Amino acid sequence: MRNLCSSPVFLLVASLLSPPGVLGEAYLELGPMLGHVSSTEARIWAKASGEARLSVRVSEQIDPGSGRTERGSMLSAASDFMGHVRATRLKPSTRYFYRVLLDGKPAMLPPFPSFVTAPPEGSSGRLRFAFISCSGRNGYDAAAGYADLAARTNVDLLLMLGDNHYADSTDRAKQRPAYYDQRRQPGFRMLTERIPTYAIWDDHDYGPNDSDGSATGKEISLQTFQQFWANPAYGRANNPGVHFKFSRGDVDFFMLDNRYHRSTNSAPDDGTKTMLGREQLAWLKGELAASKAKIKFVASGSSWQTHGTGDSWTSFDRERREIWKFIEGRGIRGVIFLSGDRHFTAGYQVQGKWIEITSGPIGSSNAKTKNTPEMFLHYNEGKLYCVFDVDTTASEPKVALEIYRAGQGLLERRAFTWDEINGIAKMPALPPSPDEPARAQ
Repeated sequence: MRNLCSSPVFLLVASLLSPPGVLGEAYLELGPMLGHVSSTEARIWAKASGEARLSVRVSEQIDPGSGRTERGSMLSAASDFMGHVRATRLKPSTRYFYRVLLDGKPAMLPPFPSFVTAPPEGSSGRLRFAFISCSGRNGYDAAAGYADLAARTNVDLLLMLGDNHYADSTDRAKQRPAYYDQRRQPGFRMLTERIPTYAIWDDHDYGPNDSDGSATGKEISLQTFQQFWANPAYGRANNPGVHFKFSRGDVDFFMLDNRYHRSTNSAPDDGTKTMLGREQLAWLKGELAASKAKIKFVASGSSWQTHGTGDSWTSFDRERREIWKFIEGRGIRGVIFLSGDRHFTAGYQVQGKWIEITSGPIGSSNAKTKNTPEMFLHYNEGKLYCVFDVDTTASEPKVALEIYRAGQGLLERRAFTWDEINGIAKMPALPPSPDEPARAQ
């Protein structure tokens, strides 16, 4: 019988599919992953197998071979051959196809991925974004969740709200393999090569469980985080961390760092105890006051609700109330809070005023939880993620929450009135769990 492995057709296909590294050249090992995409630029992350110059070619044509090439960083051993590249001078609301180049040579085969740039800043329109947390201790834990989400083609953004891996260490040698395990999942790659992805951290991907600003090696965690995520910013020049703000049309996102400057959970709430740190708190207030967006999402790894754990905003009540008092005092409208961490999905009307949605877990085991007095929805089985559907074209924006379970699809769609979003209308809470005595309201 003829050896098929020696046939000309087989050898041709093998030569096309074999990584260039076989011949001593670096090849694309992981990625590409889209990071921040504005109306005029896109940031792309990639990892090579060895030292190479990273570039990207973008075009409005399906084959970007004749498109404009943007030169990026030199991928070196210091960063384990990973880095970012920026595609600039893009047009708003336009689909671009792209391919990664290493040392000026194509590192991807067709079909090539694409993305759509943001609409002009401040413009009204419709936005759908997914948000997730709690990816699990192994990359495969979230494989079903990533694949399910990747199959949905009508999501514009992905927010990752912490516990993006479970290295439970500030040691780069432990964090990198955990990140790589995530990036190798086919669903994650399919999703993030076309959907702009933004990330903040929580305790497990920052350091040990329930870790805070005293964690030894937190500077290393920050450096590693910056290498792996193509966010628009990482804190500010005078205030390190992972917090940042970005806009999409007339929707603003305030992504918070709840670990780098955090006081110990058990410290007395004596007026100096803080989750955000003085500079980040001032930054948040200033950005909220300056925002002209109709809807403002404030995202934190830790949950905001009243009946949270000791590792939540419950332990930082003075600072939490200071934020709410500032929002009320300035008459800031359209604020919705997002969180992760809890290994279940729930909706709350916190203090009878503030809508908070906790999303998860996309991969971790589920927490068996009970209804609490502020809850208006609650799911704690399966791999879960959420999507917000926002339409700002009307004078009063339309906002709806969708909850999905991997392998099952849409579990619930909940539309919110403008009065509910602004704490004017009271939302009915879920009844107490059956095995739980009724609570005094």
